[in-house]
Amino acid sequence: MLDYKDNYLLNLLISSDYVLNISDIQKLLGVSQRSAYYSISKINDYLELEGLPKLNHKRQEGIYVDPLIKEKLVGTVSSTLSKMYICTNNERNVLEILLILCEDDYINISYFESLFNVSRNTIIGDIKEIRKMIGTYNLTLDYNTTSGYIIAGLPIRKRSVILNLISNYDYLIKIKSFGLYTDEVVKQSFELLTSLERELNIRYVNTTLHYLSVLIGIIKTHHLEPITLPEEDRKIVEKSQEYKAVVNISGGFLEETEYIYLALHLLGLRIHVAEEYELQEDDYVSEIVEFLISEFSKITLIYFDDDRDLFAHLYTHMKQAMFRLKYGIIYQNELKDQILKTYPQVSHVTRTICNKLEKKIGYPIGDDDVTFIAMHFGGYLVREERDIFQIKVLLVCLNGIATSKLLSKELEYLIGNIEIIDAVSLDEVYEYKDEVDYIISTIPIKDSSVKDKTLIVNPILTDLDKSKIVSFMGLTYPSKSEYGLSEKIVQDIIEYIPKDKVGEVRKIILSRISGKKDKNLIIEGKKHVMLIDLLIEEHIAFLNSVASWQEAIKLSAQPLLDANLIEQKYIDKVISNVNELGPYIVIAPNIAISHARPQDGVNGLGMTMLILDEAVYFSKDLERPVRIIITLSAPDNEQHLLALQQLSRLLMEDLDRLLEATDAKTVIELVRKYSNSREI
Repeated sequence: MLDYKDNYLLNLLISSDYVLNISDIQKLLGVSQRSAYYSISKINDYLELEGLPKLNHKRQEGIYVDPLIKEKLVGTVSSTLSKMYICTNNERNVLEILLILCEDDYINISYFESLFNVSRNTIIGDIKEIRKMIGTYNLTLDYNTTSGYIIAGLPIRKRSVILNLISNYDYLIKIKSFGLYTDEVVKQSFELLTSLERELNIRYVNTTLHYLSVLIGIIKTHHLEPITLPEEDRKIVEKSQEYKAVVNISGGFLEETEYIYLALHLLGLRIHVAEEYELQEDDYVSEIVEFLISEFSKITLIYFDDDRDLFAHLYTHMKQAMFRLKYGIIYQNELKDQILKTYPQVSHVTRTICNKLEKKIGYPIGDDDVTFIAMHFGGYLVREERDIFQIKVLLVCLNGIATSKLLSKELEYLIGNIEIIDAVSLDEVYEYKDEVDYIISTIPIKDSSVKDKTLIVNPILTDLDKSKIVSFMGLTYPSKSEYGLSEKIVQDIIEYIPKDKVGEVRKIILSRISGKKDKNLIIEGKKHVMLIDLLIEEHIAFLNSVASWQEAIKLSAQPLLDANLIEQKYIDKVISNVNELGPYIVIAPNIAISHARPQDGVNGLGMTMLILDEAVYFSKDLERPVRIIITLSAPDNEQHLLALQQLSRLLMEDLDRLLEATDAKTVIELVRKYSNSREI
């Protein structure tokens, strides 16, 4: 019997005019590869019972539906399901951007209301998101009171947006193409590109050629405005073998104005695998790599000790990437999904860094390049023999694909180190039960063998549901009194504890008192603690003023010294580093994070916060004013990573409230707010 997911998939396959592959199905349904294959198998069993041909799955191509199936089942398969794909908000925004870019004239709100069958207020909300999305590309959404909206900016930036959206939402455009292109033109474009492959004797990634074919199809169908290049870049492209091949082979298929653009893409793809094209910006590339490494260290406090291999690998990648980023050329990272799975935390941090880098270089950085960069940082951690594990969760949902996708996103935001391994129906639970840590279901599960690992929630999570999930997964937080009692016990026995074990013993005692098992992210046996675990009320202090920045560092660190989490030499080292290197610990106006290396006298994991009414200056020139001094002691490069990410969000989003705080309770409320997000 077909469940909601199988019915939905069959409906999509029948109603789509395009061939969907397994990757498309995974994204459309929000399920794993195994679950996608399982649904196809069940659909084939159903078709066989109905006396119809089975789905024909051709590897490297996709799943073909026999015309007889469409003829017999259109309009009859699961009549409760819409024939058209249910878009998420973000997917609807993507389609709206593409439609505005490809339209010669303005598009009004009423058009989108009718097209997507949503309210006017929904589209008004979409407009705000569209402005943010295209702003990364230095494009603007212009409005005319009588006509509607149009996207304004350089033609090459507009094409960059189109290609980026095609590459990330290809599965969506197959379902809802809205006449953006025709299959015939895309097919002809692909044949042209494969001819160019043979002419140039270069093998491109097949999916990259497909995306470029779709882009060419859109350009031809909608007669997009041609691009212009700076004179020096145009001359370089015209001298290339790619340009000569395009001129020779295009055969009238392309307008002459498009020769340079196509050659530019082919040249950009070749740059990724060969360094025949030398950029004249080596110092600039070095500066970018130094920025990446510095920002990674600033966010994570992981030091790379002048790791030249890391610098060299990032330099090689960024030297090649800058040309592509400049012109919106996409090179498909075939390892992207694997990298995201292997280095989820590193990938999140790298995305944050690249968001900053985008503002610095003025070009958007796609997920393919972000994951390439994350791979280099992740490789460093692997060389240092560090590993990353995640909480594995199975979703069970009855109310449809849209609900399971929404629930998945909510859980990923609530619990940063979660891995949703699949979204399945009730019948499939048994197949997965031994592979997961928890099962989150919107319907009751009668199987007693999974009772202890199953939690029932509403399809749209309430605050109570979120609280239950956090508690169920052992992520609840000890109370103030439990912290205080555990600290007294630690102080009573501290002389009997080896210095390098104080932090670990403190955590064990606290977990025993609270009766709560910490199941935070584990890295090589170490907990990835949250901010609320690290910055306790007793470690928060307020003062009107201090005599000097040196005194501020000493006073901020004193609670850690009193708790034997650091030694005096740690404080001395911080002050020495600032004297030698300058006020590097001042990470932003009003904020300093005082820290040194683990080997400089760290006994355990801890954090303090000192808030001043009057700023203290970390420069003789009355520069670098600071009112918040945070001292961090970290015995390794990993345990504090989640807490530091949460602290960063607090400082970015609620700094004013923090500066206005007059008691530790107010600070703890803010800390708890950002700890609950578990985003990393």
